[in-house]
Amino acid sequence: MGNWYLLYCKRGQVFRAIENLERQNVACLAPTAKIEKMVRGKRTTVTEPLFPNYLFVNFDPEVIHTTTINSTRGVNHFIRFGMLPAIVPQPVIDELVNVTEQEFIAPEIPVSGDTVLITEGIFKGLQAIYKEPDGEKRSILLVNILNTEATKVLDNKQFIKSDLSN
Repeated sequence: MGNWYLLYCKRGQVFRAIENLERQNVACLAPTAKIEKMVRGKRTTVTEPLFPNYLFVNFDPEVIHTTTINSTRGVNHFIRFGMLPAIVPQPVIDELVNVTEQEFIAPEIPVSGDTVLITEGIFKGLQAIYKEPDGEKRSILLVNILNTEATKVLDNKQFIKSDLSN
């Protein structure tokens, strides 16, 4: 049985490297996570790599030489400490497998109670409190106008999460 190693792949070629390495009977792991974020003003869940351009591989160097792995299409080089490729401990791999099953919310996405700054429209420059989403492209905000809280529905492109809420 082999060990886990970490490869750095050429930009945008992780899946090409996985395809070619699996043909050589090398186990591959490219951890991903589901992240809720704003894409063109629409709240969507996307799957993104946890470590872009990095790929974990499991193989036995006695069976498949490291130069064979290093010369595979899409692979740039091994992550090394000194002359030898670094071995990734099995508990780290187990933890990465568990993390890929979770969903995360991007830090720029407001949650209920966060302070937001309105950037467009007649309320431009006012701070409001994020209440909840209203569909995919709009959200409900609490705006304080003349010491009266008013509920307004705004397009997600019309406000940003304020730094004061951190």
